[in-house]
Amino acid sequence: MRLALALLSMLALLGCTAPQMLEDQAAANLVVRNVTVDTAAIAGVAGRKLAFDVPPARINADLTQALARKLLPTPQGNADVRVTVTEVRLMSRMQEMMLGGASYVKGTLTVTDAKTGRQIVTPTKVFATSQRVRIGGPIGAAVAPSAQNDYRETIAGFAQNVLVRLSPRDNAIVAADSPAIKAGRVKLAP
Repeated sequence: MRLALALLSMLALLGCTAPQMLEDQAAANLVVRNVTVDTAAIAGVAGRKLAFDVPPARINADLTQALARKLLPTPQGNADVRVTVTEVRLMSRMQEMMLGGASYVKGTLTVTDAKTGRQIVTPTKVFATSQRVRIGGPIGAAVAPSAQNDYRETIAGFAQNVLVRLSPRDNAIVAADSPAIKAGRVKLAP
């Protein structure tokens, strides 16, 4: 039974690859001006709450910082990114022991034109896991990261997911002087 659940978890995670939300050329010309995170809908971290309680204000600050590192906002940008967080769940020790899986952040992503306020990306659900998938059982629990590391990895995984969604595909043909290349969101193919 545990093996079946672990396999289902792995398949679900494999299906969670982040699709691009914009056409490659639109993504190549997207320059983020502001990143805003809203954590008003959550009470903090779920799952490991008793052992590791992170208030919404800290989640907001940490996620804003992680998104800013990935999206590289600039005052000359042409788009504003808003993320409304609906859940942050870290694997509890019991889940690690029994099922395995990954911690995750759920939210809604919206991108608007900085000048007109028109939506470039309509509100879209975003679900991203930490980059570390854990197996269930005593071995999985023994090698699991600390709550602090799990939290950091989960926040970083969400920021990476948003970056991928707003960037051209790696093999896309874009101009060498496109804003996405200048911002480091995509690299020129050799």
